Order: sequence, then C-alpha cells, then structure tokens
Amino acid sequence: MRGKIAFGLFAFTLTGAALACRAESIRSENHAVSASTAVAPTSPTSTAASIAPAVVDAGARVELPAPLVEQAPVPKDSPASFVRGEAPGIVRIVFLPGLCSNAGAYLWAFNHAAQMHGGVVAIDGDKPCGSATSGFHSFTWDPNLQRARIDRALAATDMKAPPDGFTLVGYSAGASIAELVHEKWPDLFPRLILIAPPEDLWIEKLVNAHAVVSMSCSRDVPGRMKSGARKLGARGVRAKYMEMPKCTHGNIADGERIFDDAFTWLDTGDTGEPGE
Repeated sequence: MRGKIAFGLFAFTLTGAALACRAESIRSENHAVSASTAVAPTSPTSTAASIAPAVVDAGARVELPAPLVEQAPVPKDSPASFVRGEAPGIVRIVFLPGLCSNAGAYLWAFNHAAQMHGGVVAIDGDKPCGSATSGFHSFTWDPNLQRARIDRALAATDMKAPPDGFTLVGYSAGASIAELVHEKWPDLFPRLILIAPPEDLWIEKLVNAHAVVSMSCSRDVPGRMKSGARKLGARGVRAKYMEMPKCTHGNIADGERIFDDAFTWLDTGDTGEPGE
C-alpha cells in the first residue's frame, strides 16, 4: 500500500504476516489499534543470533542487515518487541502504543528508520484488552509502573540508554503516558515524538524537553498537533510538527520517511525552527 500501514477494522498483509486489527474508543476518541501475531516470539538464543549489529557513521548512510522486529520474554509481563540498532547493548528509542494495541506490529512500519537511528524497544500495555490471549493490551495511567516496565523490557533485551538519553515515542494514549514519564524523568527521556494523544499536548509537562516532534495523520488531529508545537515553541522548547499523509487515527503512513525525518531532526536539529 505504498508505505501505508493501516491499523483499522480491516486486515492486510505486511512482510508475509496477516495483521488483524480492531478499535476501541478512549476519552470519546478512537484510539490506536494494532495487529496480533506481527512478531513471532523467539528464544533468548535465537533473538541474540538473528541479526548482527553494525556500525553507523552519523554523517553517512550505510547498508545494515535487514532489520527484524524481535521479541524477548519479560518475566511476569508481555514480551518486549525490539529492533536492534548499530551499537551492541544500546538502544536510543522507546515506543509506547495506544490502547488495545500490539506494539510489535507498529514497529514494522518504521523498522528500517529505527535501525538507522539506534534501535527501538517497545512495550505493550500492562492490562489485557478483551481476553487474556487476544494479543492486545491497554495501559494503566501510572508513570512509575510504566517506567518500571520499560526498565524490565530493557533488561530482557540486554539494552541500556545512550549517554544522551532516550527518544520516547508515544501514539494515542501512549503519547499521554509518554508525557507523564518524561515529566518525572526528563533527563532520561529528553526527546519525544508525540502522535495524536487523546487531549491537547500537556505543555507544562514538556517544558523541560530537549526537543519534541508533534505528529498526526493528515485525517486525524493535525490542527491540535500543529497548535501544540507552536505553544511549545512559545515556551522556548524546540518543537516541530510533522504529518503522515492520507491516514486516520491509529494508522502509520509513509512511516519510514516520516520517522527517519523525525529522528534526524531530534538528533541533529539540522532543519526546522522552534514551534514550526
């Protein structure tokens, strides 16, 4: 579908896996849905051997092995999904999906961009959505709990933060959780990509951010997210709005290009002005 991955009420084929999606409403707004069985669980041995790390020169693009979305078991929790980056044992990105979502399915939408920008670890919500075996999860709105779950996922994947901290990506309800987590630990999560949270950006929770990308599908809430970027810029926070084309809430469209641009801007600041 020309780079567009839909997490709606239909099924499609992505890298040979059939992704079935369903929706749930949160705060009077439809929230992110995603697909089960997008990632096959692997044993720790096969996970470690399935893709070799490579070295990336920040000034040039290089060919890396085809990025896999892998899973690592987490004791007393859902498996952590992850894409390896260039540095062994280091991951730059943490991803939080929306309610009733499957985090691993979303990673297939930008797995190449994630690999080129240091790798990603993603967690599902801590509560089952529907039956315990549905593959979909929702979050408890507790930043302390979610920080502890992120830490356990990092331990399970044998990853740690880079010296300059994580880029924290949240979609829908995951964006609101990301705001709460950043507010408590701004030095550990200094950069954010916030995609269509259920309410306007919580500006007061983001004033200590190093940089924020405010993002929306073109057919979702672009006005709210543009306004959020402008308000952050007015408070002196380096912020930029980016838009995914021709998609609705819960979807990712043109993910490789959009996320590559977003990660590059957050890491280098080569383009864009505050609040753009």
